[in-house]
Amino acid sequence: MPSIALVTLVVRDYDEAIAFYTDAVGFDLVEDTDRGDGTRWVVVRPRGAA
Repeated sequence: MPSIALVTLVVRDYDEAIAFYTDAVGFDLVEDTDRGDGTRWVVVRPRGAA
């Protein structure tokens, strides 16, 4: 079955995006790494996904 493995989104506010995807959509937060230049690397995935 075809599936999407990775999608990149640029967001205005990392905390707001994390809250939306974890609270409203129900995804799990996998990674939230400060890149040191004012940006962060954030990874979420559907709950229960590998």
